[in-house]
Amino acid sequence: MTVKRCVGCSGRIKPKDMGACPKCGREVTPADAFLKQPGWWLMPEMRYQNAYVWLVLVSSLDVMLTIIVLVAKGGFEVNPVAAAVIDTHGFGWAIVFKFAIVVLVVLICEVVGRMHDRSGRKLAKAAVVINSMPVVYTFALLLLVG
Repeated sequence: MTVKRCVGCSGRIKPKDMGACPKCGREVTPADAFLKQPGWWLMPEMRYQNAYVWLVLVSSLDVMLTIIVLVAKGGFEVNPVAAAVIDTHGFGWAIVFKFAIVVLVVLICEVVGRMHDRSGRKLAKAAVVINSMPVVYTFALLLLVG
C-alpha cells in the first residue's frame, strides 16, 4: 500500500487534504506529494548505475581471464592477497572476495556521492578504470603469449 506524504514535514496526506498538509499547513498539490512505500526496500535510487554496470562487467572479465591464465595457461596470480585466498580456500572464495570488493566500492561511491556528487561520480569512474587495467593487461598477455 502506498501512502502520500508531505514533502515538507513527511506528514500523511489523505485525498481530502490535497489543499494543505494537516500537520504543517503547507500547500500540497498532487504533483508536490510523493509516494512512499513502507518497508526496508524504501531506498533512494543508486546514483551511478552505469558506472556500476561497467564495474561489474570489468570485474567479471577479470575473474574469467584469471581462470584462463591459471587453468588453461598454467600461470599464477600476481595479486598476493588474491593468491593467498586461492591457495588457502580455492578459486570459488577468490570470486567471492573479488565481488565483495566490488560491493564495498559501490557502497563507498554511494556514501561519497550523497555527500558530494562530483566526487562520487569521479570515484565511480576511477574504480572502473582501475579495475579495467588488469583486464587489458591480461588480455594483451594472452594475445602475445598465445
